[in-house]
Amino acid sequence: MTGSNAEMRRIEVSWNKLDELVNQVQAASGLTRVRTDGWSVKDHLAHVSAWEHSLVALIEGRDMLEAMGVRGPVEENTDAINEAIMNLHAKDTAEEALAYFRDSHAQMVAALGKLSDADLQKPYSHFQPGDPDEKRPAIGWVAGNTYEHYAKHIGWINQLLSESSAAR
Repeated sequence: MTGSNAEMRRIEVSWNKLDELVNQVQAASGLTRVRTDGWSVKDHLAHVSAWEHSLVALIEGRDMLEAMGVRGPVEENTDAINEAIMNLHAKDTAEEALAYFRDSHAQMVAALGKLSDADLQKPYSHFQPGDPDEKRPAIGWVAGNTYEHYAKHIGWINQLLSESSAAR
Protein backbone atom coordinates (compact mmCIF):
# COMPACT_ATOMS: atom_id res chain seq x y z
CA MET A 1 0.00 0.00 0.00
CA THR A 2 1.38 3.34 -0.92
CA GLY A 3 -0.10 6.77 -0.82
CA SER A 4 0.67 10.42 -0.71
CA ASN A 5 -0.11 10.85 3.00
CA ALA A 6 1.46 9.60 6.20
CA GLU A 7 -1.74 7.93 7.41
CA MET A 8 -1.46 5.22 4.77
CA ARG A 9 1.35 3.46 6.66
CA ARG A 10 -0.58 3.46 9.95
CA ILE A 11 -3.61 2.09 8.13
CA GLU A 12 -1.55 -0.60 6.43
CA VAL A 13 0.05 -1.83 9.67
CA SER A 14 -3.25 -2.02 11.51
CA TRP A 15 -5.13 -3.50 8.54
CA ASN A 16 -2.51 -6.23 8.19
CA LYS A 17 -3.05 -7.22 11.84
CA LEU A 18 -6.81 -7.36 11.34
CA ASP A 19 -6.54 -9.19 8.04
CA GLU A 20 -4.12 -11.75 9.53
CA LEU A 21 -6.56 -12.39 12.39
CA VAL A 22 -9.46 -12.75 9.94
CA ASN A 23 -7.42 -15.22 7.87
CA GLN A 24 -6.70 -17.29 10.99
CA VAL A 25 -10.36 -17.30 11.98
CA GLN A 26 -11.43 -18.15 8.43
CA ALA A 27 -8.97 -21.06 8.29
CA ALA A 28 -10.62 -22.42 11.44
CA SER A 29 -14.07 -21.95 9.86
CA GLY A 30 -14.85 -19.40 12.54
CA LEU A 31 -16.28 -16.40 10.69
CA THR A 32 -19.75 -17.29 11.94
CA ARG A 33 -18.71 -17.72 15.59
CA VAL A 34 -20.86 -15.51 17.78
CA ARG A 35 -19.76 -13.54 20.83
CA THR A 36 -21.92 -13.32 23.94
CA ASP A 37 -23.02 -9.86 22.74
CA GLY A 38 -24.55 -11.45 19.62
CA TRP A 39 -21.88 -10.30 17.17
CA SER A 40 -20.16 -12.85 14.92
CA VAL A 41 -16.80 -12.34 13.25
CA LYS A 42 -18.62 -11.78 9.95
CA ASP A 43 -20.71 -9.07 11.65
CA HIS A 44 -17.49 -7.31 12.66
CA LEU A 45 -16.26 -7.52 9.06
CA ALA A 46 -19.46 -6.00 7.67
CA HIS A 47 -19.40 -3.29 10.31
CA VAL A 48 -15.78 -2.27 9.60
CA SER A 49 -16.54 -2.36 5.87
CA ALA A 50 -19.58 -0.11 6.14
CA TRP A 51 -17.62 2.48 8.10
CA GLU A 52 -14.83 2.37 5.49
CA HIS A 53 -17.51 3.08 2.88
CA SER A 54 -18.60 6.08 4.94
CA LEU A 55 -15.02 7.35 4.87
CA VAL A 56 -14.87 7.02 1.08
CA ALA A 57 -18.15 8.94 0.85
CA LEU A 58 -16.78 11.63 3.16
CA ILE A 59 -13.72 12.07 0.95
CA GLU A 60 -15.82 12.12 -2.21
CA GLY A 61 -18.45 14.49 -0.82
CA ARG A 62 -21.25 11.90 -1.02
CA ASP A 63 -23.90 10.92 1.49
CA MET A 64 -22.15 8.80 4.08
CA LEU A 65 -25.19 6.86 5.31
CA GLU A 66 -26.19 6.01 1.77
CA ALA A 67 -22.66 4.78 1.07
CA MET A 68 -22.96 2.51 4.11
CA GLY A 69 -26.15 1.04 2.70
CA VAL A 70 -28.24 2.55 5.48
CA ARG A 71 -31.63 3.46 4.06
CA GLY A 72 -34.71 5.11 5.38
CA PRO A 73 -35.02 7.26 8.42
CA VAL A 74 -32.27 6.38 10.87
CA GLU A 75 -31.29 8.38 13.88
CA GLU A 76 -27.89 9.82 13.16
CA ASN A 77 -26.18 8.34 16.18
CA THR A 78 -23.59 5.61 16.15
CA ASP A 79 -25.69 2.96 17.90
CA ALA A 80 -28.64 3.39 15.52
CA ILE A 81 -26.34 3.33 12.49
CA ASN A 82 -24.54 0.23 13.78
CA GLU A 83 -27.87 -1.52 14.32
CA ALA A 84 -28.95 -0.63 10.77
CA ILE A 85 -25.66 -2.02 9.43
CA MET A 86 -26.12 -5.21 11.46
CA ASN A 87 -29.68 -5.65 10.14
CA LEU A 88 -28.58 -4.96 6.56
CA HIS A 89 -25.89 -7.66 6.67
CA ALA A 90 -27.54 -10.17 9.02
CA LYS A 91 -28.20 -12.69 6.26
CA ASP A 92 -24.83 -12.31 4.54
CA THR A 93 -22.83 -15.50 4.33
CA ALA A 94 -19.31 -15.60 5.72
CA GLU A 95 -18.01 -15.51 2.13
CA GLU A 96 -20.12 -12.44 1.29
CA ALA A 97 -18.96 -10.65 4.44
CA LEU A 98 -15.34 -11.45 3.64
CA ALA A 99 -15.70 -10.22 0.05
CA TYR A 100 -17.36 -7.00 1.28
CA PHE A 101 -14.54 -6.57 3.81
CA ARG A 102 -11.81 -6.88 1.20
CA ASP A 103 -13.60 -4.82 -1.46
CA SER A 104 -14.45 -1.93 0.84
CA HIS A 105 -10.87 -1.77 2.04
CA ALA A 106 -9.54 -1.64 -1.51
CA GLN A 107 -11.96 1.18 -2.34
CA MET A 108 -10.98 3.10 0.78
CA VAL A 109 -7.25 2.70 0.11
CA ALA A 110 -7.72 3.95 -3.47
CA ALA A 111 -9.71 6.98 -2.36
CA LEU A 112 -7.53 7.88 0.60
CA GLY A 113 -4.32 7.34 -1.35
CA LYS A 114 -5.21 10.30 -3.56
CA LEU A 115 -5.08 12.71 -0.63
CA SER A 116 -2.03 14.50 0.72
CA ASP A 117 -1.26 15.20 4.36
CA ALA A 118 -2.41 18.77 3.73
CA ASP A 119 -5.72 17.48 2.37
CA LEU A 120 -6.28 15.48 5.55
CA GLN A 121 -5.82 18.62 7.63
CA LYS A 122 -8.69 20.30 5.80
CA PRO A 123 -11.90 20.47 7.79
CA TYR A 124 -14.64 17.87 7.46
CA SER A 125 -16.81 20.63 5.96
CA HIS A 126 -14.37 20.96 3.05
CA PHE A 127 -15.34 17.43 2.00
CA GLN A 128 -18.96 17.64 3.17
CA PRO A 129 -20.08 21.19 2.30
CA GLY A 130 -23.60 20.36 3.49
CA ASP A 131 -22.20 20.35 7.03
CA PRO A 132 -20.53 23.78 7.16
CA ASP A 133 -20.25 23.88 10.95
CA GLU A 134 -17.95 20.87 11.29
CA LYS A 135 -14.46 22.37 11.30
CA ARG A 136 -12.43 19.52 12.81
CA PRO A 137 -9.77 18.11 10.44
CA ALA A 138 -10.80 15.16 8.27
CA ILE A 139 -7.81 13.21 9.58
CA GLY A 140 -9.84 12.44 12.71
CA TRP A 141 -12.41 10.59 10.60
CA VAL A 142 -9.62 8.75 8.83
CA ALA A 143 -8.13 7.50 12.09
CA GLY A 144 -11.53 6.70 13.59
CA ASN A 145 -12.69 4.68 10.61
CA THR A 146 -9.42 2.87 9.93
CA TYR A 147 -6.56 1.99 12.30
CA GLU A 148 -8.30 3.03 15.52
CA HIS A 149 -11.42 1.15 14.41
CA TYR A 150 -9.48 -1.93 13.34
CA ALA A 151 -7.74 -2.08 16.73
CA LYS A 152 -11.08 -2.10 18.57
CA HIS A 153 -12.41 -4.91 16.40
CA ILE A 154 -9.21 -6.93 16.72
CA GLY A 155 -9.77 -6.82 20.47
CA TRP A 156 -13.42 -7.82 20.18
CA ILE A 157 -12.67 -10.65 17.74
CA ASN A 158 -9.93 -11.94 20.05
CA GLN A 159 -12.39 -11.79 22.93
CA LEU A 160 -14.88 -13.76 20.83
CA LEU A 161 -12.24 -16.39 20.14
CA SER A 162 -11.41 -16.61 23.85
CA GLU A 163 -15.09 -17.04 24.70
CA SER A 164 -15.40 -19.76 22.05
CA SER A 165 -12.36 -21.61 23.39
CA ALA A 166 -13.60 -21.41 26.97
CA ALA A 167 -16.99 -22.79 25.96
CA ARG A 168 -15.46 -25.97 24.51
